[in-house]
Amino acid sequence: MKSPRYAIALALLLPVVATAATVTVSGHGQSYDPGIALQDARDDAVAKCAAQGGTPVAEVYNHVTRANLWLADSIWRCEVP
Repeated sequence: MKSPRYAIALALLLPVVATAATVTVSGHGQSYDPGIALQDARDDAVAKCAAQGGTPVAEVYNHVTRANLWLADSIWRCEVP
């Protein structure tokens, strides 16, 4: 009957690993200034991550293009619990 005691002791000693999912979020911005457009895109992506209860980890990709206005996109990796 000692084996259940060892199993319980071993289970208590094992570290509990919290798993977090990594998702990708994207943001979009537009302005007459390319810097403002990119910052708006980054802010949009970070806000989408926070809305999911996540933490922004890193920007994966960004792109700014010229149309009538500057258009910017920003893609972020986000850890969501």
